[in-house]
Amino acid sequence: SSGIKQSTGRIRERKLANFIPWGPASIQVALSKKSPYIPTSHRVSGLMLANHTSISSLFGKTVQQYDRLRNRGAFLEQFKKTKMFSDGLEEFDSAREVVQQLIDEYNAATKEDYKMYSGVKKE
Repeated sequence: SSGIKQSTGRIRERKLANFIPWGPASIQVALSKKSPYIPTSHRVSGLMLANHTSISSLFGKTVQQYDRLRNRGAFLEQFKKTKMFSDGLEEFDSAREVVQQLIDEYNAATKEDYKMYSGVKKE
């Protein structure tokens, strides 16, 4: 366990991971015994569970691709034939807005004043 503490300390000192500016720079580590049910030839195994803001770039690319397809009207005919979209494609536009709000929130989380973030755009 002392090796793990040293490693996580090095990550913080060398700034190998970017931490949110509005909270403590912490890495949580939990040690457990090796599973008797999963055979492995490795001495060490692990799982990393992370929540970080860089996922917003993936969502951004998805929104850009959606916008290009939507502007061309690509692949929409099959949806227009269904009852849900018989009155229009507003459901798609609503979903796109939800993803954009998610991107905005992730981007706001990288800033010092995130605790004051309300999600309301200032005009």
